[in-house]
Amino acid sequence: MRKTILTLILVAALCVSLLYGDTKKPSTHRTTFTFDYDFRVTPACSPAVKKECIQQFNLYEISAGISKRMRLGSIPAPVGATGYVKDISVTTDPFLWFPGKHKLAVSAQMPNGQESDLNQCTTIIEIREVVCL
Repeated sequence: MRKTILTLILVAALCVSLLYGDTKKPSTHRTTFTFDYDFRVTPACSPAVKKECIQQFNLYEISAGISKRMRLGSIPAPVGATGYVKDISVTTDPFLWFPGKHKLAVSAQMPNGQESDLNQCTTIIEIREVVCL
């Protein structure tokens, strides 16, 4: 009985050290971005509109600052999009994340490479380490 109790305490201590200690290990996750865009401001690119239009949306992790952003992927502007479009959604390829809070952003990109302000479309996510031996 006493050996069982000590084993449980050891396992609990190990779990706490994994969750809160310096042994935070990265894990791979796909991230789904869902956002809205008002194409009345800048239209989506099309065969008829090739300049001053939204070609694609870029997905970033910007926790270390915009100048140190990491691109997670992109998605073309929806074909034929006009007006206010809700729930534009894309899931990234797997990405290695460290546990903790991360700031994500989406930008709208024009054909000339110009992107919208990354501060205008952001969210915070939290990756939790749940490994317990």
